[in-house]
Amino acid sequence: MNPHLDHIIWACHDLEQGCRRFEALTGVSPRFGGTHTGGLTHNALVGLGGRCYLEILAPAAPAGPRDDDWCRFARASLQPRVFTYCMRSALPLTDLASLALTLGCHDAVVAGNGRITPDGTRLRWQWLGPKFDSFGYAFPFFIDWLDSPHPGESFAAAVPESRVRLQRFAVGHPRATALRALLEQVGAPVDTFAAPDLQFHVQVDTPLGVVAL
Repeated sequence: MNPHLDHIIWACHDLEQGCRRFEALTGVSPRFGGTHTGGLTHNALVGLGGRCYLEILAPAAPAGPRDDDWCRFARASLQPRVFTYCMRSALPLTDLASLALTLGCHDAVVAGNGRITPDGTRLRWQWLGPKFDSFGYAFPFFIDWLDSPHPGESFAAAVPESRVRLQRFAVGHPRATALRALLEQVGAPVDTFAAPDLQFHVQVDTPLGVVAL
């Protein structure tokens, strides 16, 4: 497993439908995670082993002028599909933002977010989403969980019988070699492969066998 990979976003237009789909594929029921600050999205989670998890993300409110790209993508996803992914960096996010700017990105701003879990635990984190026009959502965002418990480990503690494990994660893109080189420059290497458009290869080992998401 990639030690830098924090989580994968599996977006869908309806959270309950996305959870049912995941359970049908794997035999494992996701756990509701809560609603994000601002109320645009909510999620359910499945641990993928260690400090890594799958986030099933869906809109939490009717469509409106506050919708962002994430909400619009999820609303358009009648079947769950991978939207993007999140990495951890050895660099503080402010340093990573500065590095990304020197490499040609824009909108490298460290922001905060949070949510309250169903058991009342308040999670807070900082995140950074550098934008490279050449790569779009093939390039990840980054997270610092600060002093919050990691959701992947929380899922493992709550559902010790779950046997879902990430086998492979790779990003397909027309400029796969350049994408891989850029990710290595920011200290977050990811497997890439040549593809005509943005694609994600996500393979998980589950109680029902190996599943591609």
